[in-house]
Amino acid sequence: MAGDASPGAMGVDEIAAAMRVAGADRRRSQELLASLFADQVAIRHVPPAPTDTMVPRDVIVDVAAREVAALARALPDAEHGDADVTVEGDTVRVRSRTIGTLRDGTPIDVLTNTCFTVAGGRIVALQSEMDAASADAWRTVLAAGEPGTG
Repeated sequence: MAGDASPGAMGVDEIAAAMRVAGADRRRSQELLASLFADQVAIRHVPPAPTDTMVPRDVIVDVAAREVAALARALPDAEHGDADVTVEGDTVRVRSRTIGTLRDGTPIDVLTNTCFTVAGGRIVALQSEMDAASADAWRTVLAAGEPGTG
């Protein structure tokens, strides 16, 4: 079952500690999350998005990899601030900031606030909260980072 504990499962405090260690290293964080997602994960956005649904782990991992690659292409000078990682009950909250400049000179500043709900030692839900300016900036980064652009 999606939330059942397995040999690689960790408690919420252990997951938070691992996220602190992974820090701003996007690839390391991506690998950590890929190992912790349940088979199916509830994805939610604030404000709501059309993609809010249950998503298989493999799809989340693929989308995250594409977003990391797009970010690297769009913002070669990206600076990732230290993440503020806190535990709130069965949830690990990660707040962070990414700044940089698109190749066309557009400054980018994205604040993220992501909540990972843990059950049975696995991440079973992900809620992404962004203010309107950060959401617009993130969409701009993803579009600028599409293969063949720029």
